[in-house]
Amino acid sequence: MVEPVTAVLTGIALVKKSVDFIKTNIATAQDVGDIIGHVDKALNGQQEVIKARDKANVDHFATENVAKEIIDARLAQEQLYEMKQLIDHRFGHGTWAFILEERKRRIDKHKQAVKEAKAKKLKKQQEMYEMVKMFMIGIAVILFVVVAIGITIKFVLAHPVEGDDKSCRLYEPKYFLICMSEGRGYADTQLYLDYQIEKENWIIEQD
Repeated sequence: MVEPVTAVLTGIALVKKSVDFIKTNIATAQDVGDIIGHVDKALNGQQEVIKARDKANVDHFATENVAKEIIDARLAQEQLYEMKQLIDHRFGHGTWAFILEERKRRIDKHKQAVKEAKAKKLKKQQEMYEMVKMFMIGIAVILFVVVAIGITIKFVLAHPVEGDDKSCRLYEPKYFLICMSEGRGYADTQLYLDYQIEKENWIIEQD
């Protein structure tokens, strides 16, 4: 409970200090620029009062807090009204309104710049993400191609098709497929078995 109260008092103190400075120096100020820094501080102090009042951890139903919120808000308003009167009297009617309007314009401009900067940063992050994503896809494709080529080479080396007596090309289509898929040993075995069957059938037919 102490921290919120301290924050409010700090806001009020900032408003009072800024107004006291302007009271002391308004007569010798050559233009608004000589005091604008303290005007900004006073307005910031008022915002601190409002923010402290609206903090979620403040018990707004406690009598002490409610009274302090009302008093601090009224004090800040009175101080700013006194500042308005001093500035309009010194630099002409409407000067205070112009200051508030210009301040709001600059705040809005800053907020817009921050918003655009965040949007630009987010866009850059998304572009970077897409680049990394495409890079990883490219790496995956390359690895797939390399593995596919390696398997193909391994298969070819395991099943040579040279034009000599050890080549699968020397077999008939049926045995060629066996040779390519299982190797020459399986092809020779199957060829021998088929030969024995045909031989037995030939003997039976002769009988």
